[in-house]
Amino acid sequence: MIVCTGCRHANQEDAQVCAKCGRSLEPVATYMLSTRRAGSERPPIEFTPRKGPSKVPAAVLVGVLAAAVIGVGAWLLFQPDPCRGTNFTSGNFGYCLTVPEGWTAERARFGTNVELDQFAVPSEGVTVIVEAVDLEQGADLQGFADLVRRRNEEAGLVPGPASEAEIDGVAAQAWDMATTSDSGTSYQLREVVVVRDDVGWRITLNDVADSFDQHAASFQDMLVSWRFR
Repeated sequence: MIVCTGCRHANQEDAQVCAKCGRSLEPVATYMLSTRRAGSERPPIEFTPRKGPSKVPAAVLVGVLAAAVIGVGAWLLFQPDPCRGTNFTSGNFGYCLTVPEGWTAERARFGTNVELDQFAVPSEGVTVIVEAVDLEQGADLQGFADLVRRRNEEAGLVPGPASEAEIDGVAAQAWDMATTSDSGTSYQLREVVVVRDDVGWRITLNDVADSFDQHAASFQDMLVSWRFR
C-alpha cells in the first residue's frame, strides 16, 4: 500500500494518484522527520579506557560483575510483559496493541523509503496509520502537536480544536478534520499525537464520513489497549 503524503489515504501499490484527494503519488521529497531507528542501527558509543591500574582487587570486581549479570538476568526474566494480552506487536516501532476483530494489520509505504504500520477493515474505506519519528532532545507534546497541525494545513486540511487524550498513561492531543474528494465523497480524519522519550507518535484514523463514528469506537479501543515497549 502507498500512503498519500497529503491526506494520508492508503492507496493500492500501483496507484499513480491518490484515490481520495487526487494528489500525485510519484516519489517526491516529504516533510517526514527522521524515522525512529532500532538500537542496533545507532552509531556505536566509544568508551575511553581508564588510565592506571585499578585499586580494587580483581576478585571484588568479578563478584560485582557477576552480581550485576545475575540482577539484570533476573529483571529481564521476571519483569512484566507490557504486551501481554495484546495481539499485535509492531515490527517498525516500539509498541503493541489489540487489533479489533475484523481488522487487518500490515505495513504501508509513505513516500519512497518510509514504512508505517497500517490497520484496516478489508473492503471498507477505513484505515489507521501509525508512525513514530525521532525528535530533538527535550521536545514536548505541544511543540510536536503544532508541527503536525502545520503539516495538516500544508496538505489542505483544516485541523479542528485540540482536546486532551492519553495513551498508555502518557498525555496526548487529538483533533478531527474533514475533507471532500474530487468525486464528492466526504471523509473524516482523527489525529492523535503523543511524545514519549523524545519520540513523536502520530496515529491517524481516516474514514468515509458515513461510517466514521462506528469505526472511531474501534479506534478508541485500539488506543486504550496501546502499550509502549
